[in-house]
Amino acid sequence: MSLVSIVKNKDIIKEKLNYILNLDVNVVLSECLEAQYEMMRENLNQKMIKKRYFNNDLQGKELLNALYQHIYSHNHIALTDEIFEALDANTIKNEKYLKGDDTELTELLVAEELIDMFHFILEYTILLEEHYILVLEYPENITVDRLSYYYVHKKNSFWRGVLSMLYKESGHILHYINENIKTDNEVDRAPNSEHSNITDYLEKLLRNNRDFIRLCNFKDWKQYPENYYSPYVFAELFRINREMYVNCVSALSFVFNFLIKYLNVDLQYSVENLLKLMYAVYMAKREENIRRQNSDPRYTGKSEGEVVGVEVKG
Repeated sequence: MSLVSIVKNKDIIKEKLNYILNLDVNVVLSECLEAQYEMMRENLNQKMIKKRYFNNDLQGKELLNALYQHIYSHNHIALTDEIFEALDANTIKNEKYLKGDDTELTELLVAEELIDMFHFILEYTILLEEHYILVLEYPENITVDRLSYYYVHKKNSFWRGVLSMLYKESGHILHYINENIKTDNEVDRAPNSEHSNITDYLEKLLRNNRDFIRLCNFKDWKQYPENYYSPYVFAELFRINREMYVNCVSALSFVFNFLIKYLNVDLQYSVENLLKLMYAVYMAKREENIRRQNSDPRYTGKSEGEVVGVEVKG
């Protein structure tokens, strides 16, 4: 179970919320995707490459297929873990609610786990855009010694191309959310409601994640064709990824009222305001995640450093 960092980052969240409330909702997802992409290239991808011991003879689509077999499987496992963390946190919250205990920390824990899920949904989008461009435009250029160019170095033509695609995809995702998410009066947010509740959307996310990985070349025991990742496969993976956003945002709607009360902000429920609140909590958690990569002993493997967050016990 995650430590609750929202308590310490409350002022940062409010600062991020004040910023995004003055902007058009269209920038919410594009800025989140750009921020996650930057974190991947600056803080995460180098570690991923170092842990892949590819033979230097591996190149082109054969290398890409081997690499993305790992990358998609890794993201699938991480997202599955976070969904179960959110389900467990929600169970603890409901148990405390039914016993009449204070639920503030457990409400925050649910929100924290939902935002952690959002990180990996963003990563799916970024991975798809990277992979799509590499497969369709640059497959012959991919060699083991050039992986850093495509996954770590900034300000090059590949990085700019991925960013451009992410900006476009953010618009498609926003449209998909607006077309498919339920409005406030269609959702009963009471604990243990007989109607739609947060667990429904988390279970749908589990299904999305399972459907996604089953379209990938994740099976070592199966021989996939070199051109397995066709435009059709990519189109279906992008569709499933957009569905993940709908279910993630729908799940987050169940903590909207609590979060605005906790933050002491006057904000009426709407899909736009929900997305902007998600942006603020995500951006604050992103800063904490970067800090953890550099100075949290649980992540660095070193004895020194600082662990930030409040532990929630059932």
